[in-house]
Order: sequence, then structure tokens, then C-alpha cells
Amino acid sequence: MNHCVLIHYHELSLKKGNRKWFEDRFVSNVTKQLKGLPFSNVKLIVGRVVVFDINPEYKNLYLARLKNVMGLMNATTMVQIDADIEQMRQTADYLLENVEFKNFRVTTKRQDKSFPKTSIQISMDVGGFIHQKMNKPVKLKGAELELIIEIVNGFAYIGFEKTKGFGGLPVGVSEKAISLLSSGIDSPVSSFELLKRGVNLTYVHFHSAPATSRQSIKLVERIVQKLTNYSLNARLYHIPLLEVQQAIMEQIPNKFWILFFRRSMMKLASQIAELENASALITGENIGQVASQTLSNIRVADDASTFPILRPLAGSNKDDIVNRAKEIGTYEISIEPYQDCCSYFVPVHPETRANLDEMLDLEAELNIEEEMCDAFDLRELKIYEYNIENL
Repeated sequence: MNHCVLIHYHELSLKKGNRKWFEDRFVSNVTKQLKGLPFSNVKLIVGRVVVFDINPEYKNLYLARLKNVMGLMNATTMVQIDADIEQMRQTADYLLENVEFKNFRVTTKRQDKSFPKTSIQISMDVGGFIHQKMNKPVKLKGAELELIIEIVNGFAYIGFEKTKGFGGLPVGVSEKAISLLSSGIDSPVSSFELLKRGVNLTYVHFHSAPATSRQSIKLVERIVQKLTNYSLNARLYHIPLLEVQQAIMEQIPNKFWILFFRRSMMKLASQIAELENASALITGENIGQVASQTLSNIRVADDASTFPILRPLAGSNKDDIVNRAKEIGTYEISIEPYQDCCSYFVPVHPETRANLDEMLDLEAELNIEEEMCDAFDLRELKIYEYNIENL
């Protein structure tokens, strides 16, 4: 009897010629995520991934770690036995002996069609045994406990404790992008949504210290540490924007300040993208949420970038964003007090429908080249690795 975790992955099954490459990356990420926990090996078996020889005393910890593996659809702690109906009955009795439940159902998947009984017959046989032995009623819809049986390559996997993952693709199978990360609620969620698509992220944080406190810097570093639970590693650039902002405020009408702050960020982030060989920028903008996020103002910001800008949250409801932030563990960090590098300098009446041609005319007279160069040269890089203490 081998205690194990059986994992089903998400979109990898749709891949064709390069499916093995996706699967190998997924297995590698699973292995890294379980660092420090006992297991013998992680093996790909007919469209499933199995973690063998786990310690059942830590089953909740295995599932909590595996939930963070991008590309995972679900994971279930199981016992591997020979595909024998009597062993299935006895294993079900062993697993459920001390478990409290009012009703149950048995769900069987039979990959190995050479097994003489059909999936329905297996479920009826094992379910009937449980019903008779434990005097528990079967409930096909909404059962309190679902016993899962999978017949694969001559073995039966039996278990009932399942966790759902976030789905998507394994981190690292897509290209690199630069995420503009603040310590607010939105941009960490935006970053997570791209991690879920397998994108390899490098983060850029702009700050206005010492005019503002260094709190946003500290919060962003904690957020990046939290996001490494999903990405396993990360690179974070801190870029000082204060001198650029001061030069803009001296030369540009105040209603346009935020727009020129955003354009300068896009230009600096594009330079980081060049440095990191990235293919896109990512922001947490949500259309209409604040003055700088109207369609007209977004167009003005986009024009300053030499890379495509992805906005995963553009059409999301704020409640959905908050719920996701809570789910991934960044919300409590993001709601701590901080001074944002842009909101600290927001004028009373910011422009909400900027005209790009007018912005370009103003920019032609703007002299901030030296400040922009200094900001880029004074960038600070921090590197983060997955740490189980951050879970």
C-alpha cells in the first residue's frame, strides 16, 4: 500500500506536439513545490502526475503546497494498490474507518480498459460494500463524502481528500513579461493572473522616497515573496521616480501630472523589458476605476511604451479582484497604509480624457532626459526564491 497524491493537470492535455515539454515543466514545478516534505519521486503516468510515498500525517500540507502549482486542476491524497476489487473494498474500509460522514458516493475513472468491471460496476460494488459495512446511505448528488477510484495501468488509486487548483499553465512555459507592481490590491492580482498563464514575470516598483515613506517598498517586497509561492522565483527592480516627478511638476500643468508620471513609468519599464529580454508589460489597471484609467488616458500611457501592455483586470469587477487577492494571500498586505508614488502627487482636478496629440506637444517641450537616465541607473535589483516559510 503506497500513500501518494494523484494530480490532474489542466490545459496541458490540449497540447499536441509540445505536450511533453509542458508536462516536464509541470512535474519539475510540482517537485520544487514539495521541497522539504517526504516523498520518493514524482512520476507522469498516462496524463496524470503521481507523488509517491508521501507521509499521510502531512496530507493537508501536501495539498496546500500543490494548490499553488500553476496548471494543476486538482490533487487528491490516495492509496495505490493492485487493481483488484477485493483490495479496493478493504482499502475503502481502511481509509474511511475513522472518518465521520452522513452520506457518500463513489466515483470511478477507468483508464485501464482491460480491467473486467466497468467504472459504474466498480462504483456500485465498492459503494455497496461501504453501505453494508458502515450503514451509510448513498447520495449521488451533493454527497458529503466522495470516494474516488482511478484504475490506471494495472493499479487502483483510492482516496477522498481533494483540493482544486487554479488551473492554467505551468509557470515558465510562456515568455517573460515585466509587471509594474504597486503595493495596492490590483497589480498583485494582475501579476497572478499572468503567472497562471505560464508567464515568467519580473517586477518593477516605482517609488518616491524620500518624499514618501519607504513603506510601499517594504510592502511590495512582501507581496513578491508571497507571489513566489506560485512562481517559485522572482526578480524585483526598485526604481526611484521622485526626481522625474519633480521635473514634470515644474514644467507641466498639474492636471496632466499623473499622465506624464505614467508615461515616464512606461518608458522606464520598457528599458527594463529590453534589459530582461521580455516581450510585454503588465499593469493592474481596471477601466474607469480612477482618473488615470479612462480609455483616453490609457491610450496616452500606451503610446509611451515600446512593448505591448497587457491588462488582465481591465474588465474585472472590484469585488472579484478583492476576492482573488484574498485567495492568493496578498490582500492583507495591500490594505496596509502606504504612500503611492503617484497618488501622493494627485492634483485636485486631474485630466480624465487626455488628447494624445496635446500630450505629445507638451512632451516635446519637456526636459527630463537626465532625470530619466538617473532613475534607470539608480535601479535596485532584488532576487527572490521560493521559501516555505512564506506560505
